[in-house]
Amino acid sequence: MLAFVLLMLAQTARCDAALPTARTHVVRLNASQAESELVARGRQGCDVELALIYLRGLTAAKAAYASGGDEASLAPVRAAIASVGERAALGEVAEIVGFVLRAALAAAQSERDEMALMLAQAQQVERGRGARGLSGAPLISAHEMAGELWLQVHRYDEAAAAYRIGRAFAGDSPRTTVGLARSLARLNQIGAACQEYRRLAAQARDLRPALQEELSEAAQFLGRPACRTPGP
Repeated sequence: MLAFVLLMLAQTARCDAALPTARTHVVRLNASQAESELVARGRQGCDVELALIYLRGLTAAKAAYASGGDEASLAPVRAAIASVGERAALGEVAEIVGFVLRAALAAAQSERDEMALMLAQAQQVERGRGARGLSGAPLISAHEMAGELWLQVHRYDEAAAAYRIGRAFAGDSPRTTVGLARSLARLNQIGAACQEYRRLAAQARDLRPALQEELSEAAQFLGRPACRTPGP
């Protein structure tokens, strides 16, 4: 009996750690490692299906945007949305996930108005849950995703503002920092971009080679004379 109890406690601990561990990979821009973590935990009996649908849907939406948002590339995103819709209920995590995936689908087609509407609804539900001490979207919050989607559709003012809100809502991470740095750079706010790239270099110092591309980007940007000149 004791052995069974200990086994159940160990299983509970593994499952409780599944999403936080996967999030660690996501915010370090390693979605494939996060997916592998979730798949492994799912095989151990942990309930990670919604998080997997969410992660795969976001990955598919990003790939669809890169390929021009044709219907074939959008099919996996639509399938993810349909799957979430089967379990979504008002005020539940799945509702947030559904709204964010719809926002990502709209972003893949550069439909900014629809994207903004879906993000606003996702954030409203997420804030409401947060006010009650409940969790938001798994792995990456709706507030964090807002910055990424605005950056993707080249609305840099909105992206920078959203990244700052996402940082306040969910905490800092390399994912947020590099996105904010890129937004500020495109707005030609060089001093602020330098600060964010310095932050990224400090955050990711011990994360090589996972963030090698981002660290190289930061080093190249920080090599500018404007970044070497002390601010006021």
